[in-house]
Amino acid sequence: MQNDSPLTENSLRKALEKMGGGPAAVEAGDGAPGHGYRGHSAPRSRSAQQVGRRRRFSGDDTVVVEHQSLGRPTQKRAANRVMAASEAGQEQERLKQSLQRERRRVHDVEAELATLNKRIQAVNTQMTHLRLQVEEGRKALQQRDESILRLRAELHQAREHQARRAASPTRAKSAAPAEVDDEGQKPVQWWAD
Repeated sequence: MQNDSPLTENSLRKALEKMGGGPAAVEAGDGAPGHGYRGHSAPRSRSAQQVGRRRRFSGDDTVVVEHQSLGRPTQKRAANRVMAASEAGQEQERLKQSLQRERRRVHDVEAELATLNKRIQAVNTQMTHLRLQVEEGRKALQQRDESILRLRAELHQAREHQARRAASPTRAKSAAPAEVDDEGQKPVQWWAD
């Protein structure tokens, strides 16, 4: 492939290095005031990295552009610190909000627990009152049953006593009706004894 243009690959490479202000421009002695780092030296890790890197050309009139950060590493670090601080602040705020939610939830649960404990105490009091009422009712039933049994025994004794009394006067009365009729008059005895 023949290159008709007066620009060669080497000249293009040098021009790109000068425009990028890389270490090659400084090494080449082009420390011109309008170009490069303007008297600042590049960090060693960056210069070693850029010297070994070659620009690639993909074809005629097409250049693959590699974007590089123009900011200084200290600016990046400061920006990273600011971002980390803002993220830490956001994380801290999120954690504070989470803590407040948890405290609110704990307070609500404690209030509900206190309410439930009051209900349990009220139910226990009601159960104790009901147990006392049941015990009093059992005692009253037992006294009533005892009085019913006593009254039945008395009734049974009274009936037996009445039955004995009724049996003895009937024998005595069986002779008496012969002497006294229904109207209360005595019959005349016409027979002789």
